[in-house]
Amino acid sequence: MKIGQQLSVVVYACAALTMITLLITVELFYKQTQVQHRLDAIVSLHSQIDAVRGRLWLYQQYHSAETRQDAYHANQTLLQRVREQNRELPIQSLQAIRQAAQSIDTLLVLSARRHSDTNANDTSQMMVFSRYNMLLQTMSEAAFSMRQEAMHSAGQQQKALLLLHGGVLILLALLVTALATNTRRRFFQRLEELHDDVAKIKQGDLTTQLSLETSDEMSDLAAHVNEMKRTLKNTMVRKEQLAEEIAQQTQQLREQQQQLMYLAEHDELTRLFNRRAFESHVEVALMRASRAQTKAALLFIDVNRFKEVNDTYGHGVGDELLKVVSQRLKLAVRRSDLVGRLGGDEFIVWLDLLADKQALHEVIERIIQEMRAPMVTNGAELELSLSIGVSCFPTDGLELQQLMNQADAAMYHAKANPSAGCCFYSNLNTREIE
Repeated sequence: MKIGQQLSVVVYACAALTMITLLITVELFYKQTQVQHRLDAIVSLHSQIDAVRGRLWLYQQYHSAETRQDAYHANQTLLQRVREQNRELPIQSLQAIRQAAQSIDTLLVLSARRHSDTNANDTSQMMVFSRYNMLLQTMSEAAFSMRQEAMHSAGQQQKALLLLHGGVLILLALLVTALATNTRRRFFQRLEELHDDVAKIKQGDLTTQLSLETSDEMSDLAAHVNEMKRTLKNTMVRKEQLAEEIAQQTQQLREQQQQLMYLAEHDELTRLFNRRAFESHVEVALMRASRAQTKAALLFIDVNRFKEVNDTYGHGVGDELLKVVSQRLKLAVRRSDLVGRLGGDEFIVWLDLLADKQALHEVIERIIQEMRAPMVTNGAELELSLSIGVSCFPTDGLELQQLMNQADAAMYHAKANPSAGCCFYSNLNTREIE
């Protein structure tokens, strides 16, 4: 028998063992549920007996029609439960409880008559209540007997089931163990021979041939291993060449990854941060400035008459103009500041770690000075001018979008007043242009 066939037999045997275990578990659960229902019924009867005992005690203390009626109703409820449990509990014990309950019922009727009889004395009443106690004791003993009998019967059933089912499970487990052990022995014996041959291949020995006498799956695998060795001998590539090729490909992938990461964060034309990357870096700078309680500013910059340059000289000159503006912006600001391009002729600058407003004015003045130098391209000399809107952190706002909106509004105000060049958002209300 092949190893695969042996494994199939083991699987089927395990499935049978699992199914039998499941059936045994279900049967044990069913039996346990029956026992639990029987015990619950006995406990219910016992509780009702205690209820009758309590009502009779009240009747003994107060001798009123109401307490007698309560005792009568409790006793009727007990009789009803005895009738309901007629099929689940031992007949003999139920009969004893029923007779005692009926006797209590009769005594309650007699007590009602004696209560109306003025000649009734205390001695007769004491005898009646003594009879009540005896009947209650009889019912309690019957209930206790039922409980003991139920527990004993459950114990006997469990022992019988454990012996029967345990024997079946042990036999099946021994069978499965024997099959699995034999399969494991055959498998590892052949696997060891294959492992030794693979170790020789690892050391570079491709001359030996693996042979297995038995005809099974391992023999087929050995034939494939021998064929693989013959193929390797004909097509082997030196390890150094493979390592060098892998290193080159890895380096190329690393460079491509770095280039893609750079392009994902930078504008293709100006090499400045694009809007998404700029906002991401400024969010971090905002949190840092908030924790350190330092000042910062956001500059919204627009190149004046950019559309005229495009229309007059063409988009190539316009692109050169944008490159020059981006280079001069980077030269004008500090290394800790951030410069980005929003699109078109709009730029944005984040000035971090400002000591006071004077430091802000100095940076803005450097930007304006850098832009005053004309740009010469294709024989044309172009004058550069900017419209700058400024919002300050934390005086003008604490959130990035709020600061951007404010700087944008200030920039449009500066664009409407070309002589000013720069406008602070805080001055918009008074119409003062910096």
